[in-house]
Amino acid sequence: MNTKSDSSRERRCQCCGMPLEDAITGKNKDGTLNEDYCRWCYADGTYTYNDMDELIDVCVKHMVNESFTEQQARAYMKQLLPTLDYWKR
Repeated sequence: MNTKSDSSRERRCQCCGMPLEDAITGKNKDGTLNEDYCRWCYADGTYTYNDMDELIDVCVKHMVNESFTEQQARAYMKQLLPTLDYWKR
């Protein structure tokens, strides 16, 4: 199913919450795209993270900028991640 035509729903990685585009979509073992995860959280059929705090540490480093502090980024991720399918299971 091609979800590009469904503009009403933004695809997000169900592990880290990053908006998904085809260029950064994870791949299954057989090389097909897995439209639920980004390539950093899911590669070649393998999940990268199983510890939420580890993922938060990695993401926060990339989120901090002049208008988003480390504390804000950490709070945002702690609120977001439990709402994603990967962490609900």
